[in-house]
Amino acid sequence: MPSTDLTLAIALQALEELARPAQALKDAETWTSHVGIVSSGPSYIERRRVREAGYHQDFLSGPRSIEEALSSVRCHFETNRYVFVGTAETSEAVKTVPDWTYLSVADAARAADWPLATDSAANDWP
Repeated sequence: MPSTDLTLAIALQALEELARPAQALKDAETWTSHVGIVSSGPSYIERRRVREAGYHQDFLSGPRSIEEALSSVRCHFETNRYVFVGTAETSEAVKTVPDWTYLSVADAARAADWPLATDSAANDWP
């Protein structure tokens, strides 16, 4: 059985690539210790988007870069593993932050069985 001793940070941009991001976060809560959202955008925009979408999370990045947010999360949550799920635009963030592993949103979706948003899926409304 895999360990749940994991802190998972997901880029807000990566959540937008999922078909059901709120469900993905809820699912991640069952196999992680901590789940949160990070973004390099202004914190008021991040908080508004998270609130409007109804996402539950243990942490938000606040008014700082993704690298700074990951460093702060690392200091506040002690787990065996730290995984950052991001996009091509955010993939460089973990290179300067110790202990974090990068996973693309496509790879994370495949591993966790989360459907990705597609143009055809958006047009498949009944």
